[in-house]
Amino acid sequence: MLSLGAANASAQEARDPMEPQSDPATALSSPLRSATVVTGDLDATRRFYQGAMGMMPVFSELSGAAAAALAGHWDLPPLETLRIITFSRSDLPGGMTVRALVVPASSPSSRPAYGAAYPGGLGIGFPVAGLGMRETIVEAYGFRSAAGIMAMQFPRADGSLYKVEEAIFEAPDDVLVLGVDRHELRSIGPIDPALGLGGPAYSSMIVGDADAIVPLLEGVLGYERRREFVFESRGPEGGLQVPSGTRFRFQQWFAPGASSGYLVIMDPLEARRPAPAPLGPRSRGLAMWTFEVADLAAAEARAREVGVAILKPAAVLELPGVGAVRSLMLATPDGFPVELVQRLDQ
Repeated sequence: MLSLGAANASAQEARDPMEPQSDPATALSSPLRSATVVTGDLDATRRFYQGAMGMMPVFSELSGAAAAALAGHWDLPPLETLRIITFSRSDLPGGMTVRALVVPASSPSSRPAYGAAYPGGLGIGFPVAGLGMRETIVEAYGFRSAAGIMAMQFPRADGSLYKVEEAIFEAPDDVLVLGVDRHELRSIGPIDPALGLGGPAYSSMIVGDADAIVPLLEGVLGYERRREFVFESRGPEGGLQVPSGTRFRFQQWFAPGASSGYLVIMDPLEARRPAPAPLGPRSRGLAMWTFEVADLAAAEARAREVGVAILKPAAVLELPGVGAVRSLMLATPDGFPVELVQRLDQ
């Protein structure tokens, strides 16, 4: 017979399709550790992530050989000084970081005007309790809410629906940042009750083919697809800057056992457009995802076995805020960089 606690847990899993139902011991890689944004406006980036979204920054400046090693590995444009700002909520467990790399403001945008038909990094999601207050705060810092607060119905496996509220904020460098309030369901990450806000809990990407990215997500990272459906955009007033009725194939991928640090994959189906600038740190915007693995050699072997492109071979680097790592650069089928790191101090 199920105990009351076990029965409640089973009911919650049935009620919430995002609940973990697998063993974290089977995970091949961590939940998403960092989303890297490339910015041409450090002041605006600080106002948004530190001011409007309550994250704490750590500043690093590298020059000489250390800067050259990271710039070469990440395929940054030549810079005399590499400036890195790591935004985090280290007081909240399990949160990912936002790593900002500063480049000249003249660098091209990988997603001009926030358009969601282009492939590559799209945005970052934060758990929020009270979207009206957060929207007011974001706007007080000088940033726009793209579509106001949207109440949406999402399907469960049994066909029933549940309500989620979201607000889309237009962050610097054409990055969309979502505040997500799931009300009675588990929030997408821990929330600071004093602020009604948590640290970043997921990142989203537009892809040219949702099936083509599966070897990377499933075969290399060992992630599991917990939810998939097709939705229609409400057009530009819905915040995605695509024609009304544009169909998106929508997927959520998690590390086994994880409830945060997940990935949202969106395929715009008939509305796909080619990337207007190179994906990655040579363009402004959401430029790279970073995951941690316990065995980088095994991860590289899996990548080669399933045919995932290797952008840069494994290299020993010193990452600000992390320490010494071995880093391997992979790419999605669209060319978006994915960094796998193994700490060398373990």
